[in-house]
Amino acid sequence: MAPDTDHLKIKTEIVRVRIFTGNFEIEGNAHTKPGGYLSRLTDVLNLSRVSFLPITEARYRVRTEPATEFMEAECLVVKVENIEVMDLLEEGR
Repeated sequence: MAPDTDHLKIKTEIVRVRIFTGNFEIEGNAHTKPGGYLSRLTDVLNLSRVSFLPITEARYRVRTEPATEFMEAECLVVKVENIEVMDLLEEGR
């Protein structure tokens, strides 16, 4: 039987996003802290100490090749300074 690790998980709010970098289009889940400080994605992105944004349940494709199919990854780490546009997606979109 596997050990119970639920108590080790950090509680987060999931924010569905679409990100465009120079080369990639990425869709997936960004994570914020529930309530208060850092509850908004803009709060997280504006922190000077945040260089990378993890995106879970990600789908991504190369933007420069429109016919490219989306690939999937459990987690991608996006360099914040490479983000050109970020769109907040509604659930089920």
